[in-house]
Amino acid sequence: MHWLIYPVAGFIALLLLMQYLAIRRARRSEGQAAPDTAAVDGPAQADRRRLYYFYATSCGPCRAMAPLVDRLSAAHRNLIKVDVAAAPDLARAFGIAATPSFILVEDGLIRQVRLGGQSEAQLLDWLAEAL
Repeated sequence: MHWLIYPVAGFIALLLLMQYLAIRRARRSEGQAAPDTAAVDGPAQADRRRLYYFYATSCGPCRAMAPLVDRLSAAHRNLIKVDVAAAPDLARAFGIAATPSFILVEDGLIRQVRLGGQSEAQLLDWLAEAL
């Protein structure tokens, strides 16, 4: 029975390593030039600060956040929803490794990246900073 501990521990270590690498990759993109987002910006294209929400329709946390993000994007034109399946080239250019992901772009530079679900208070704080 003790032999079962090693594969389980290895699996848990692998999951933690994958999360660490996704976070490290996201943080490395901060300060870099943002790719061309004209195809998804819509009315926010002229704004100097934009918050991009990358999601996947098959992602459970993304589906849970959908009503919140829809409500906030109606009030904040700078919150731009991007489906990674509909815009795979843009997601790849941003280096999206996990969904949901939030990326703040200011003056053409990636200022901040957040991975995973966010609370309403966190998003409102970030949007207040962004606007």
